[in-house]
Amino acid sequence: MRVAIIGAGISGLALAYYLQKLGIPYDLFEAGTQVGGNVRTVKVGDYLLELGPNSIQYTPELEDLIRELKLEQEVLPADSNSRNHYVLRNGTYERLPLTPFSLLSNNFFSWQTKYRILQEKNVPPAGHEYETVTEFFERRFGAGVLDYGVNPFVTGLYAGDPDKLLIRKLFPQLKRLEQEHGSVLKGLAQCSNEADYLELFSFVEGMQTLPKAIADKLISLHTEHRVEMITRSQGKYIISCTSPADTDNEEYDLLVLALPAPKAADLLHYTFPGMAAALQNIHYPPLHVVHTAYNRRDVGNALKGFGAMHPKAEDAFTTGCIWSSSVFSGRCRPHEVLFTTFVGGTQSEQHALTKPEGLLQQVHQELKNLHNITADKPNFQYTHLWQQSMPQYDLHIEDAHKMACTLEGEGMFIAANWHSGISVPSCIRYAKELANKINLTLPHAYNS
Repeated sequence: MRVAIIGAGISGLALAYYLQKLGIPYDLFEAGTQVGGNVRTVKVGDYLLELGPNSIQYTPELEDLIRELKLEQEVLPADSNSRNHYVLRNGTYERLPLTPFSLLSNNFFSWQTKYRILQEKNVPPAGHEYETVTEFFERRFGAGVLDYGVNPFVTGLYAGDPDKLLIRKLFPQLKRLEQEHGSVLKGLAQCSNEADYLELFSFVEGMQTLPKAIADKLISLHTEHRVEMITRSQGKYIISCTSPADTDNEEYDLLVLALPAPKAADLLHYTFPGMAAALQNIHYPPLHVVHTAYNRRDVGNALKGFGAMHPKAEDAFTTGCIWSSSVFSGRCRPHEVLFTTFVGGTQSEQHALTKPEGLLQQVHQELKNLHNITADKPNFQYTHLWQQSMPQYDLHIEDAHKMACTLEGEGMFIAANWHSGISVPSCIRYAKELANKINLTLPHAYNS
């Protein structure tokens, strides 16, 4: 039996790696020359810039993978101050409490909101199948937590709108705590240890170190192989792709799509038109990533933290920024500081589509105002537009998720962040689970 994997983002790479460890033959096709998908690092002069994820948290799968890839010496832990996160409130930055329970012991929320949070333990499990993140938090904790607690978190991490995203899709663990313990707070108290903070890390040469290291271990990775068509004949998947040398047509027993939903839809119109239609409904908002550097002496903010989130209620141009040079060393010149700023997402798509010259100027002006910067212009700016950034786990993704489960009976699987979860650790964990599932699907085929 042979498996075709289309797409060498982090999900496709990890799946190929785990299949290879299990001795399962595969071919991994990537249309471009580079691997990693949205995990992308660029070096511009003295600046090391992340265009996608800026950091990741340790999980058991990641720790094992790093050890197997012999990347221990390349790991770069985040600065200890990166535990501090800030939220823009009334035009200035306020530090977020470090843990959910410390929300109750400081002045971040009003006493009325804190009293309502404490009442959460008395709120019975309820909700409905399509309950949004906003509806869930308002039902359990009250409306006071929304503007400066829920909204900036969802906007900053997922470029999303909590009024539209489904709680059971985006935060299934919270729904599980409610169902199993009758209360999120009770569940957190019984199941978590606040000392168990998952440390952030990156790599000395940036996040793309990880996908490159996985790719180096793969024996059947084919870059510059663009899949043009997928057909089926007598239970086999026929993959037609173009390469610099020729046009290939190969047969496979199983197919795995490790692609963003729009690209996967383009390939499924002929074979699975219903799935293709469902995939086209998944929304990916545009998002601009802007890197800006200043001399340290010109920046009034001490930048003792990971960065800051900008709630929708503040009506800022940007959705937030990471203080990149404070989190990881070696991101800019020693006398400088580097900001990674985000513009766009579901709640402010029009900002992401601002013309580059105007966008860079607005980012500079907002950084200048919020961080007490005296420089008239930055030392350096670099921008990258993701026309389709992160998949939104809203009502429109439901059909695609259901159909993906059904099509596994046809030998077609999904390994992509619109299905497994958006974060890098989620993609790697799911890829390992999927490799084991494939290993158990037709065990007789491997021994024939």
